[in-house]
Amino acid sequence: MSLEESPRSRRTSRRSRRKWPQLSARAREMLPLIGINAVLSLLISLGVVVVWDALKEAPTATPEQIAGGTVTATLTTALPTATFTTRPGEPVTYRVQPGDTLGTIADQFDVTVEAIMIANELENPDFIQVGQTLLVPVGGLPEPTPTQEKTNTIEPSPTRPTDTPAPTDTPHSTMAVPTSTGTPTPLPVTPPATEPEVVIREILGAGVLDEEQVFIFNSGRAVRMEGWTLSDAQEHLYHFPNLFLGTGGSVRLHTKGGSDSATDLYWNLEAPVWGEPGDVATLRDESGLIIFTFELP
Repeated sequence: MSLEESPRSRRTSRRSRRKWPQLSARAREMLPLIGINAVLSLLISLGVVVVWDALKEAPTATPEQIAGGTVTATLTTALPTATFTTRPGEPVTYRVQPGDTLGTIADQFDVTVEAIMIANELENPDFIQVGQTLLVPVGGLPEPTPTQEKTNTIEPSPTRPTDTPAPTDTPHSTMAVPTSTGTPTPLPVTPPATEPEVVIREILGAGVLDEEQVFIFNSGRAVRMEGWTLSDAQEHLYHFPNLFLGTGGSVRLHTKGGSDSATDLYWNLEAPVWGEPGDVATLRDESGLIIFTFELP
């Protein structure tokens, strides 16, 4: 057996030696391709790793991102508070509220008490009434507007024909037309003076002591009613105290008893005064001049 196998083995070895050069040539041809594939695989692996790391480090999108970029800061702005503003020189009409004084009103509008008194022709800074309308000179009192005088110039009448001298005539004299000029003098502008317009609007609850009252209203200049009187046809006479009635102010005179205030006065009588139809209420000032009369229906 060994003698027969030995030649076969040798033939197999010879065949293998003949095939090895062929295989080596093919292997040499494949080596560059294998190297290229290895390099490409390595590059692809590195690219995948880089992209993965970049995706992990990328910030997570938030609702604050917008199309043009990412909002990195949020600006919070408080809504402005509405304030009452007025232009300088424009007065403000103010209605007196409970607890108001000229001082608190002046502080509220950043003006002086004296300016409010001048604008409303007030005499007593400590006496104002609830509901009274005041003119507050915001920005200061208006300055007088100067009035410039016109310059008088004598001019020939356009309808009067003028004599044209002949070309050969030479005028003997030329008379200059006098022109009067003057220096403008500023004149103070004084607002028209208004008189007190104190009236009796109505008499309420006539004939009933607890309800009887005379409603008095001032639509003109502010006035002090100290020394004024109110009387009826039966010579009932009431003397007003030191009461300051401003423009747009009102006061009620009650027949019954009570404590006087800025808006309500009390006659302190024990019987009604205005119970008879046709009775007349007469309001006089401190000099006895009749200011207003009111006839009951």
